[in-house]
Amino acid sequence: MTGDTQVGLAPIADVPRFPVRWRWTMVVGLAVTLAVAVLSLIVLDMERDAWLKNQETQAGVQVSRLGDELKIPMLAGSAAETDFVMRNFAEKVPYVTAVFFKSSSSQVWSVGELGNIEQVLTEVELSHETIRLPVDDLWFAKQVTYGGTNIALIAVRYSEEAWDAIASQLLQRMLLAAFFVIVLSGVFVYWLAGRMSKPLEDLALAARHVAYGDYHQRLEIVGNDELSDAAGQFNKMVEELAHKEEMRAVLGRYLNPELVSDVFESRGLGKLENRKQEVTVLFADMVEFTAFSESTDTEEVVEVLNQNFEVFHRIIDYYGGHVDKYIGDAVMAVFNHPKQDTQHVRNAVMAAVAMTEACRKLAVLRKDGQAVSFRVGLNCGDVIVGNIGAAERLEYTVIGDAVNVASRMGGLGEGGEVVLPFATFEAAGEGFSFQDMGEISVKGVSEPLRCGVVNIVDDTLYHDMCISVAMAFDSTLPTDVRMIIGDIEK
Repeated sequence: MTGDTQVGLAPIADVPRFPVRWRWTMVVGLAVTLAVAVLSLIVLDMERDAWLKNQETQAGVQVSRLGDELKIPMLAGSAAETDFVMRNFAEKVPYVTAVFFKSSSSQVWSVGELGNIEQVLTEVELSHETIRLPVDDLWFAKQVTYGGTNIALIAVRYSEEAWDAIASQLLQRMLLAAFFVIVLSGVFVYWLAGRMSKPLEDLALAARHVAYGDYHQRLEIVGNDELSDAAGQFNKMVEELAHKEEMRAVLGRYLNPELVSDVFESRGLGKLENRKQEVTVLFADMVEFTAFSESTDTEEVVEVLNQNFEVFHRIIDYYGGHVDKYIGDAVMAVFNHPKQDTQHVRNAVMAAVAMTEACRKLAVLRKDGQAVSFRVGLNCGDVIVGNIGAAERLEYTVIGDAVNVASRMGGLGEGGEVVLPFATFEAAGEGFSFQDMGEISVKGVSEPLRCGVVNIVDDTLYHDMCISVAMAFDSTLPTDVRMIIGDIEK
């Protein structure tokens, strides 16, 4: 991944998460463990079946041999010799734990713990072949015959210690093999999942940076699969977002940034509704601009206008208004639209006086020796806020008598004066003086308006106005320096 983090990028918090590589490792590890466990059970079951078959074969031979050895002492009626043969068999043959012998005359000889074997033998039909009895222990029994006649029955119980030893040894080997299989498979899966998840981790990290406004993020495209395709699409997306942000920044230089944001966020003009609203309109135009432009080089005219408009724009923005449009040598600003402001009249008056003060500080002299000055007009009233123009070219602005009156007010004053109707002056509140100009007939208004020049008389307001002017000339000044400048201006 390439790309530098933007300066001022918000820190990305470490969010607890469970990486994909660990998920795959655990899933595969559990699957391998389960598979090994199932295979171990199957192997143990098969080995036990094989051991039981082998035990049955051995038991068949041993029980038959014991039966043959017992025929002679039993027919001779020697109980002692019969008992000796049985005990010798139990001691000499491995894993034999009990022997039961019953003659046809119901004589019984036994060695070891019998349990309920005698009852079981009465319920099972025996033959001359050795069979395993249907009990939990390993009992094997058969009929002892002589001359084709059943003369006795014999049963022998074997211990399962042999199987326990075999099963324990087998289980140890399987667990050891399973351990190595699980470890090796876990390491391999972790490595493989890491290789596969690394592009996803890079994508997630880059996306988090983009979410915080860093559009310099780019992903390296490796291979030709779904992950590389996702990386390519991410790069295209970031390029489009960066282009969109550049467009927003450029449009913000021509339109109000809030309006631009509304248009971008609503994907059109869906949020920019037409409505009636009370606003304060400010007009400021240069005094004797025609004479100035005729006597001055074109580059200098543009430079002077831009210099003034740059300062005006910062002052208007400081007091919560927005520049609606530039009309040649004039600027039109609106307060209480689009940003709502309950003190819009007062803030508009402050901005207007600050603009005249900024003009004097610019001290740009004309060739006739007089400083470039602007006359400012203000008016508060209801206007229509809406999208004005053709379908191909719209302008979101304000229209109405209040706008026209504000424009006329500017024409009544001299350079460096702020003129407004008395009703607007009253709405501005305390801290201002009103130099009455009398009743004046204004074009487009049926009744004469009482107009006058407004100035700041309150020290606190004047101090705030000085701060706004200082900030307009250098917006990078820290707050404490601006306040010092304001004190000096005061």
